Amino acid sequence: MDIGKLLRGETLVATDIARTTSASGLPLLAVTLGALMPGLATTILAVANGAIATDLGVGLGDLQWITSAYLLGLTGSLVLAGKLGDRFGRRRIFLLGIGGFGLTSLLLGLATPVVLIVALRVAQGVFGGFLTTNALSLLRVSVTEERLPSAIGIFNSVQGLSIAAGPVLGGVIVQALGWRWTMFVNVPIAALCLVFGAAALREVRLRTAERFDLAGTVSLVVTLTALVYALIDAPRSGWTAASTVALFVVAAVGLVAFLLIETRASDPLVPLSLFRNRSFAAGTVLSVLAFFALNGGLFVVSLFWLQIQHLSATMVGVRLLPLGLAMLAGAILSGRVITRIGDRWTLVIGCLLVAAGLTSSSFARPDGGYPQLAVGLTLIGIGLGLLVTATVNATVGTAPVNLAGPAAGAQQTASRLGATLGVAVLGGFMAVATSAHFSDLLDHSGLPAALTGPIKRFGSTAVAGGVAPIPDGATPHLAATLTDYTNMSFLAGMHTTMLAGAVIAAAGALVALAVRRSAPSAGR
Repeated sequence: MDIGKLLRGETLVATDIARTTSASGLPLLAVTLGALMPGLATTILAVANGAIATDLGVGLGDLQWITSAYLLGLTGSLVLAGKLGDRFGRRRIFLLGIGGFGLTSLLLGLATPVVLIVALRVAQGVFGGFLTTNALSLLRVSVTEERLPSAIGIFNSVQGLSIAAGPVLGGVIVQALGWRWTMFVNVPIAALCLVFGAAALREVRLRTAERFDLAGTVSLVVTLTALVYALIDAPRSGWTAASTVALFVVAAVGLVAFLLIETRASDPLVPLSLFRNRSFAAGTVLSVLAFFALNGGLFVVSLFWLQIQHLSATMVGVRLLPLGLAMLAGAILSGRVITRIGDRWTLVIGCLLVAAGLTSSSFARPDGGYPQLAVGLTLIGIGLGLLVTATVNATVGTAPVNLAGPAAGAQQTASRLGATLGVAVLGGFMAVATSAHFSDLLDHSGLPAALTGPIKRFGSTAVAGGVAPIPDGATPHLAATLTDYTNMSFLAGMHTTMLAGAVIAAAGALVALAVRRSAPSAGR
């Protein structure tokens, strides 16, 4: 490796990258600091749902869109970001992502129409994909194989810290300044990252004479966009609605087209050879499951505290600390655990811890029960800390260095797809279970059908969001009854939803058994 060439910032070719084994702390710090923003933005917004709903006058469906629109843009851009980084420079695309993320955050803080906010959240997600994927691929080429698990652990530790700090910081900001400042806070962070990243990072680019895989890019973006859009909108439109079915058909056709294109492309967007490595394939599936549990569980628990227990945003942030701190601890320990027992058993343990945490969290009570929730969140956090590091190590860590960009993009795409699935599927589970329980309570309430009929028709969505559907002119007794029914229905839905998530997380332990006992060294 020509160190002089690296210090002068000249482009590295593939043969140089393969020999890059220096473990410089400055690149690690730069990429980790940059990747802090997407996690911080997501967790800050999680405790702002109540304030957003009040300020914009929106319900559960719009809140899901505001939360998930970011994931829509992120999921669609992650693989493309890796390829753009390889072709035009990972440092360049990384810094472009940071700048774009800061700009869209500024505009989000100023926007008012829900449609504009959703559109900006999509754009913010695209830039988040640019910086996240290239942060991982820059890390892959900057650290030796021996130190890679520890470096990934540090990388994920900072992301865990953002989850721990985000809700608390978000709660304080929401109460003191309003929810819009949860977006403004990204602007100075982005400015700092731009300055530091420009100074600390050197360009890494693969020289290739092949044509850019435009057909593969279009087919993948269409597939992911249609799939994520369908998952987000299905709980509101209905899983069997014509629009939902059409979107799933588009996604299926797009996926088939993408696979056919990639098998023939001279320089494929996602080399399908990566999936012949069973560790990579299993790690990709587990990336979906890990973020499914995190985002789905976080969405439900935050709504419980905000809408049922009526806690302030600050208190919600404080109560989420066990999750973030435990994830931080799990990520810190993960490098040592992986070194001792390998990726496979680290993943198995992580899945079982998440399943146990979701089960414990399902038994919440409207009048308290925080210790049990805290235990559940702690178990989830430790499990996720182990899972995230081990899945990255089983995917990006086992990929050849020259395929680090596509590998990072595929792993991150799986993670964000899991996050979208978590909000959409568990949110849908929550809506169905809550609505069914609420309707059952009304049917056995003794109230006249002329009154309960309209409440059931128009109040089910509100109940799923923890809001009692009290009609105008309701007596105090009726208002109290409907509030009690709402609380009971929400808790019943939360119980069912969290247990469903626990079953899915436990199934991940079986998938983890497909990961090789030790990561292969060939080609790494």
